Amino acid sequence: MSEGTGPTSTGVGDWTRRIRREPATAVEYVDAIDAAALDNEVGFAAEHARRYIASGGQDDGWDGPRPILVLYTTGRRSGQVRRNPLLFWEHGGDRFVIGSKGGNPAHPAWFLNLLDHPGAQIRVMTEVHQVTAQVVDTQERATLWPLLTASYPMFADYQAATLRQIPLIRLVPIIESPDGR
Repeated sequence: MSEGTGPTSTGVGDWTRRIRREPATAVEYVDAIDAAALDNEVGFAAEHARRYIASGGQDDGWDGPRPILVLYTTGRRSGQVRRNPLLFWEHGGDRFVIGSKGGNPAHPAWFLNLLDHPGAQIRVMTEVHQVTAQVVDTQERATLWPLLTASYPMFADYQAATLRQIPLIRLVPIIESPDGR
């Protein structure tokens, strides 16, 4: 990024204007927003994201299951970019994230952000993708949930701990043109 074109601390508006003026690849786009992104409110998650980004996904400080990605959402109230390290699940060529929040009765903030702003970015290791988040409907979830919990049994425990239906969210890639735009 050339001097004077990077994001500032004012958040979304600056990097959005920069992208409109100077088209960028998905990687440049996420690198630009990473500088202004707000970390997850949970301290350990913020540290996981920083370590993941700094190491290209090689070190995230996480002892739990893999694979991990960093999800960038737009805050529904603040309009600022938020980043969250999340476990993801791959099935049938699709990537999914799970809005479990450890079985908490409330949905995670990143999920609520996606409901208002389904356009997001993900960083998987060193790859960056623009995506659209689609909440899996109840019927498809009924088919996928047992497959997910066979791979990651803790999600069955989280579902048992809450009355809300834990959402399963498909991350649909937005295909870039051959020149990376």
